[in-house]
Amino acid sequence: MAMAAQHREPPVNTAWCVITGPPSAGKTTLIEALAARGHRVVPETARAHIAELGVTPAEIAADAALQARIQHGIAARQHRIEQALDPQEPLFLDRALPDSIAYFEQLALETGHLVAGARRRYRRVFYLEGLALQADGLRFEDAGAAQALGEAILGAYRRLGYVPERVPTCLENDVARAVAARLSIVLSRDP
Repeated sequence: MAMAAQHREPPVNTAWCVITGPPSAGKTTLIEALAARGHRVVPETARAHIAELGVTPAEIAADAALQARIQHGIAARQHRIEQALDPQEPLFLDRALPDSIAYFEQLALETGHLVAGARRRYRRVFYLEGLALQADGLRFEDAGAAQALGEAILGAYRRLGYVPERVPTCLENDVARAVAARLSIVLSRDP
């Protein structure tokens, strides 16, 4: 006897905004600036997860199975975090579950469970244009891989029905002025 179609839970609209983009786009710096202005923020899950594993970028780059385990761990952790948050509390997320879809796709991993688990509907998605790739002890991507990931991230959000709002690089001679310009853009679009 055929199994009945699974019941899908309805989407949950949230008061959350996502700050996303390719590696080294300045997401964490912008999140820190939002926090300094008194906004509730949720730090990047991937950064914390990889730091806790204690592996080097070279070890990650050389081992596709390790990359897959890391991405599964990040997605599971992000899912738990988003499930625990109050959907009605305004906040900014440094990346969100749809980012994992892009990383899974880059590794040719199955994404169906991530798409099904992406029930939270974000109020806004801000896509930060990429900056020059900075080595930070956790990243292993090169500039080309970072750009490809950025395009994959945009694609993942679009397939889920979002229209990511692009935030330009705001290249300034002064980093503080560049961050302030991006902060102004985000806050003007999300009052």
